[in-house]
Amino acid sequence: MKSRERFLFVYRLLLRLYPLSFRARFAPEMLELAQAADRAEWPLILGDTSIAIVRCWFEGTHSAQLVPEANAYLSLGESSIKHSRILQGMVLFLAIVGGAVYINHRWPPPCPNSLFPEPPAPTHVARR
Repeated sequence: MKSRERFLFVYRLLLRLYPLSFRARFAPEMLELAQAADRAEWPLILGDTSIAIVRCWFEGTHSAQLVPEANAYLSLGESSIKHSRILQGMVLFLAIVGGAVYINHRWPPPCPNSLFPEPPAPTHVARR
């Protein structure tokens, strides 16, 4: 056996130690990531997986028993967000930023080392 095949054999054995619901949902993806890993990453993968197995059994898993179907992710082009909601968000953002700029302009914070110090007050000299 090659070293990669041995690593994947051991990793498959470790994956079998996860609870069934977790294994059914995540094992194919985890195995795919392990197959793509470099040799230098193998100790990290084995160590992290070992710790995660213990944690998963003690804390439990919130994974559903069902395996997600292929291509279950929503692409950005198929978003259900309406354009009016995006426009409302932009208007709210501009109002908040505009209000912050106005408040900072109207009541500037007291900064003794300001980049733009106020000019000194004119002194009136009394003439005789």
